[in-house]
Amino acid sequence: MSIREEIDEARRRLGLSTDEITEVPEGEARPLTSEFLSHFTGGVDSRWWWERFTLPDAAYRFEDGKGFTHITTLVPDAHERIWFVAEDDQLPYFPVYDATPAVAQRIIGECYGFEYYLIAKDLSWLLCENHHDMVIAVGSVRQRLEQYGA
Repeated sequence: MSIREEIDEARRRLGLSTDEITEVPEGEARPLTSEFLSHFTGGVDSRWWWERFTLPDAAYRFEDGKGFTHITTLVPDAHERIWFVAEDDQLPYFPVYDATPAVAQRIIGECYGFEYYLIAKDLSWLLCENHHDMVIAVGSVRQRLEQYGA
């Protein structure tokens, strides 16, 4: 099952409407992805974006290994519209969704483990979790994550 199918199934199980989480069509997702990469990795496209961040970042591994359960406390507004990018190396590009951090947190909790990126629509921050269970924060959310490691 692809991550796209997994997310769609989680959306159905949770009873979420397409107003709450919508996949961005490929024709729009690819240019958005280029914009994300340009801003956060200097344009480098790699499987693991978090290895290529050009802006200062902070990383922290929560004891329970479930960093996604802290999303709503790490972002400035759990109900603002953001870009939710799901990594899937079996697809020609990573699916991009329009959602909120609160909805993304619920979706992630219903799926098998996958790397994800939550990105503010104005690109002022990025929050991700990798396959090492490390939560990584760039931009204005960096200080919030740094407080956990203090």
